[in-house]
Amino acid sequence: MPKKAFLNLSEETRNELMEKSMQLYASHPYEEVTLAMILETLSLHPTTFYRYFDDKDELFCVILRNIALKRKAYLEETHDYSSDFFMFNVSNTTPLTDLEQEFVKCAFNAPAHVLLNMYTSTFKDETVSELKERLRLMRYDGKLRPDIDDDLISYIGATIPLNLMLFCRQAGITDWETVGKVNRYFMENFFTHGLMTDEQYRENK
Repeated sequence: MPKKAFLNLSEETRNELMEKSMQLYASHPYEEVTLAMILETLSLHPTTFYRYFDDKDELFCVILRNIALKRKAYLEETHDYSSDFFMFNVSNTTPLTDLEQEFVKCAFNAPAHVLLNMYTSTFKDETVSELKERLRLMRYDGKLRPDIDDDLISYIGATIPLNLMLFCRQAGITDWETVGKVNRYFMENFFTHGLMTDEQYRENK
């Protein structure tokens, strides 16, 4: 999470810093982005930067979280509950800008410890809350198996994207479209199937 000093900046200033940071991360491999590059790009003194963020990892995660929340707001407004807003289904990236889409793709190549922080800290609260709401709706509609533990399933669901990303890396899958297909294949055919009653799953098929 960004520090209070960053949140106290005007929205215009925060957006400008995020925009410049996205351009930097999208233009270089993650490991090549140094603090010196960030300071130069943002025209910040080191002391000022550390008032806003702990390090470059936190800056990266804050940007991605802001993008995710933007997408979440859109999905809620349009009542689209078919997409995981923290997996950024490549077939539907509305309402993200081209730069935001390029930045999201950078996450696939981020170091494992950054991905771990994203899904077990930065994204966890929002993701778990969203998954619990979806389970509630499925239960209300009679689609959810009666033996589902909401807390357990929500936590597992929140960390699935991390494991799928790591699997794609190990398997040498680098094409973004293929990564999206792997995500949808697992989530739709296995994870969601395991939550639904057999009757409901056959109807959805």
